[in-house]
Amino acid sequence: MKKNMIIAVVLIMINLSAVAQLQVGQGINSWFHKTPQVHNMGLIYMSSVPMVSLTGSSCMDGFGNHPTQGTILASGFLTDGVGIGCKIDREKAGLSGHLDAQVAFVYRIFLSKEKGDKLSFFLGGHFTQDQFATNDVVVLDPNDPGLQNVSQFQPNGNASAGFSFLRENKYYAGISSYQLLENKNAFLNSEWENVHQRTYYFVGGYTYELNEKFGLELSGASVFANAKAFVWDIGLDLKFNKMCWLGVGYRSIGAMKFDIGVTAQSWSFGYLCVYGSWVDVKAYTYKSINNSIFIRKVFNEGRGNK
Repeated sequence: MKKNMIIAVVLIMINLSAVAQLQVGQGINSWFHKTPQVHNMGLIYMSSVPMVSLTGSSCMDGFGNHPTQGTILASGFLTDGVGIGCKIDREKAGLSGHLDAQVAFVYRIFLSKEKGDKLSFFLGGHFTQDQFATNDVVVLDPNDPGLQNVSQFQPNGNASAGFSFLRENKYYAGISSYQLLENKNAFLNSEWENVHQRTYYFVGGYTYELNEKFGLELSGASVFANAKAFVWDIGLDLKFNKMCWLGVGYRSIGAMKFDIGVTAQSWSFGYLCVYGSWVDVKAYTYKSINNSIFIRKVFNEGRGNK
């Protein structure tokens, strides 16, 4: 009985906190300024050729946890004006894990063909799977029959959509919404329904050419679920000869970002570090460090789309 009361309290706390913070898998990708398509597939038209990118990160926080995240993104073009994007994202933090596989179709129209200004729309379908590490949960009696046949995995399906304005190598701005279907699903316990929050992403960037060799790229992103669950991120990159970059940024959770990268022919490589700290109600200071890598390959020999 006591164990059931503890589990009930934990579930109630999780349910209440679900409207006060972003859930696992709903944050901003550290490399959004290099792959904004992760949050808005309409931006695959930032490149006129097919491409594949990989990002991976591992965090070390003040509680001894090691959250991880990995994302594979691929994009290409079916016909003139129609593109396709595929993304697989895996994130783990604490006892929770989230897998998201997305396939999206993109349609674009020219606002100004001479300047290359475009308006794009996308509609995507998702297969998601949430995971809860029940073996790591502290309980009074691990052999309690009430813990048998408890779901550790919860598959689901959903949809996303959005639009964006862009000009290749110059600017982009987009709005997208994920979890369009605010469905409920039984997770861990058939009597507890977990509502997937609908989230809205805003991404934007602008490149200012200082001269023939140097350029400044300003980028920003935010994700909003409700008045208490939102995050924003801004950054500035100094680019040299379109071959390397050095950047700095700030995330609203109180973290600084630093990244460096190089482009060699059709390959790009980057390293990013996020450092943050916060103070709890007892005045203890906690710090975290996140290390992340970025790899991108563009296929100039593939079907292009201007």
